[in-house]
Amino acid sequence: MIIPVRCFTCNRVLASKYKKYLEIIASETNTENIISGDPDIDLSEENIYQKAFKEIGINDRYCCKRHMLSHIDLIQKI
Repeated sequence: MIIPVRCFTCNRVLASKYKKYLEIIASETNTENIISGDPDIDLSEENIYQKAFKEIGINDRYCCKRHMLSHIDLIQKI
């Protein structure tokens, strides 16, 4: 699957922002998260995902964040 062109909920364009999102996430060397990382992680400080959302302009919409965070790029596996 590829990233949806628009958000299903708010109809905001997402496809043009996905490549930039991947570049920002890949630039971070320390990619610890709650699931695979330290249980004592401080959630009050800003992490790489929050920084990426602010930079691409979807930090105010949970529906758009859902598409970016949960997308699995299957086109690479085909």
